[in-house]
Amino acid sequence: MTDGQMNQPPKNPVIATLLSMFPGLGLVYTGNIMKALAYMSVTGCLIVLLVNCDGTDVIAFSLLLGGFYIFQIFDSFEDARKSRTRHARTDNGLSLNSTLFSGLLLLGIGIIFQLASLNIIRYRDITSFWPLVLVALGAKFIHGYFQNEKNLDAGGKNE
Repeated sequence: MTDGQMNQPPKNPVIATLLSMFPGLGLVYTGNIMKALAYMSVTGCLIVLLVNCDGTDVIAFSLLLGGFYIFQIFDSFEDARKSRTRHARTDNGLSLNSTLFSGLLLLGIGIIFQLASLNIIRYRDITSFWPLVLVALGAKFIHGYFQNEKNLDAGGKNE
């Protein structure tokens, strides 16, 4: 650990949870800025979609917004809870996998909303993209699995 990491106090999960009542703020508290920006962007995009949709899409976006809101609160709690061990595994308290995933998520959201603002697709058409969220999460989990296996293999060879 570097001196800066040793001097950083562990983050309080209760404070992170309370701050995350405003999406992303709990992650700012834990030092995970990229993930916080991604969560703030996702929340904002879901609100924009909810305002611009009609019919049954209102139900879908309301459920997505509510589910994501609850998820990000729990994620802030977990991020703060794991802050003690994170310093040993990551650089500056940021997981490289979560930073890459957050960056790709922001890129995808930006592309979709740019296409909507250029009238190439309609906001209503965005509801047909929801399976891509499952694909992205699945790819993240698979990558994490193989990364973990690689770390276990490297650890076993050093013994």
